Amino acid sequence: MEQSIKQLFLKYIRNLTSQQENDQVLLMMKNDNYQEEWAEALTEFQYEFEAGKEETELADQQALFQKIKKHATLKTVKKPLHWIGYAASVLLISAIAYFLLKPVNKPIIVAKNKTDKPAEKTGGHKWIKLPDGTSVQLNNDSRLVYDQDFKGKQKREVTLYGEAFFDVAHDAAHPFIIHTGKITTTVLGTAFNISAYDHQKAVTVTVTRGRVLVQRADKTLAVLTSNQQLSWKIGQEYQSKQTVNTETATAWKSQDLIMDDITLLQASELIAKRYGIEVLFKSDKVKKCRFTAAFLNRNDISQVTEVLSAITGASFERKGNQLLIDGEGCENL
Repeated sequence: MEQSIKQLFLKYIRNLTSQQENDQVLLMMKNDNYQEEWAEALTEFQYEFEAGKEETELADQQALFQKIKKHATLKTVKKPLHWIGYAASVLLISAIAYFLLKPVNKPIIVAKNKTDKPAEKTGGHKWIKLPDGTSVQLNNDSRLVYDQDFKGKQKREVTLYGEAFFDVAHDAAHPFIIHTGKITTTVLGTAFNISAYDHQKAVTVTVTRGRVLVQRADKTLAVLTSNQQLSWKIGQEYQSKQTVNTETATAWKSQDLIMDDITLLQASELIAKRYGIEVLFKSDKVKKCRFTAAFLNRNDISQVTEVLSAITGASFERKGNQLLIDGEGCENL
């Protein structure tokens, strides 16, 4: 299953989900831990309407309205689904916009996370899968602006406010460019971290894999390779380039579990490291189940195992400091 939670919600909103995917969405509806992903999916769906890219017929929207209304009142759901319930009104607004507004190319502004205490390690993280397959982890108090689609463009350009870790999909013919104030970072396919918070008055680029070009206007500040970092302070002409421990520089993202097209065996290693437990498999069949999911620093282990169980069909049993995984495999996924 190669889709993020937001992408699954988008598919659900478009009324294109299978019964298995419906069950997975309903499982996530039982708590309030995915409100932000749901809101992002609704926002993207609305932009598609306004841009004239969403061709869903009104009859389908009526069916979706009834489906949301039905699911939002399920007795099995313990908490009020306010974040699901307003979907119908958003869809109505989107439909009106589709007929009344001219097509426009609007950027998507994603994950503007304002926290009262930005220094705290709780909340605020985001994971985004861009249209080209690039993976982006956003730190607290950060947002990313990007186009809905990179097709037909010579460059893949985004704008970052705050801090993010990029794992860029390789495309030599279409450079990936990140704008952070006066600094641009250009790559073809690599992994690196950028910190550019307004209050810091500085831009720091740290490369964990590959090669990036950092520029200010037309001036090259540095070409960075693995384990190298460049820092530039606003108002100063010089910059600092040094060799660093990238694990230390990107420690903030280790709080998140980004499972991007991996097997359950690979996921078990991430879970073990993240929660400090021993993960054991009672069946080898389920180890090869492949999927995509993102669990951010606000998700506890019970939420992780609940969703993974819905995705893979595996069972998860917690015994003390051990997590036991069993299942019949995922040949049909």
